[in-house]
Amino acid sequence: MGIESLNVGAVIPVSDLAASRRFYESKLGLRGEPAPGGWALHAGGETRLFLLDVPDYAGRADWPLASFRTDNLDRTVAELADAGVELELMGDGDPYQTDERGIAELEGMRIAWFRDPDGQVISVFELSG
Repeated sequence: MGIESLNVGAVIPVSDLAASRRFYESKLGLRGEPAPGGWALHAGGETRLFLLDVPDYAGRADWPLASFRTDNLDRTVAELADAGVELELMGDGDPYQTDERGIAELEGMRIAWFRDPDGQVISVFELSG
């Protein structure tokens, strides 16, 4: 068994576990159960997202702590917007300029970013080409 066969789970520190659960479960549609120190959310396949109740570390990262792959970014972004998720809009001069929906076109992928209740960046992307 090599490392390439292991499942990966992102760990996201949160300051308010109840508020974060509401966001990830009601706005993103994930489901989960209690886990040591927090909450484990089920994403696609064997993927898990762990909300870790550690207020001192929540909100510190300026980069995506988790990225979700989709086969249809346009539909996913529309569903996020319908659920009340505000996508990050980046304008002229930003290396990751987005369109009015919050989608950036990068080499080999299209991507959109949003923030959780602690202001931490989460992304959703679609591979292109």
